[in-house]
Amino acid sequence: MKGDRDECFSGNEKMYGHRKMVVWKNLDEIERVVRINIMTKIPKNKFNLRDQIDRASSSIMANFIEGYYSGSLKEYLRFLGYSKRSLAELQDWIRRIFYEQYIDQELYDFTDDLMIRTLYLENRLINALRRKL
Repeated sequence: MKGDRDECFSGNEKMYGHRKMVVWKNLDEIERVVRINIMTKIPKNKFNLRDQIDRASSSIMANFIEGYYSGSLKEYLRFLGYSKRSLAELQDWIRRIFYEQYIDQELYDFTDDLMIRTLYLENRLINALRRKL
């Protein structure tokens, strides 16, 4: 519906609610980088490592979205906390796979910088929402 406050257009893509947020766009980019550029570099026989990275990556976005649509500011803040902790966990897993030399310095630096900026944005969002309580 044209004019809906929860709808905007970006190129050919409709963006609703959470998708308009810069922090969500960063989270989406992190998930894309993890799926396309990082998971493909980890040997398939490293099941536990791949599973941990997959779980942390999935949890970040799932908790962000679940909180956004919870209908309660307290619930939103609680789920943002889960999302932030999962992002910090993923950041540590990416550091570990860099040390194991599964990814190169350039990919590590790009991903780490993106995660640092996104953690900052999540913290700013959390602090702004807490002031509304």
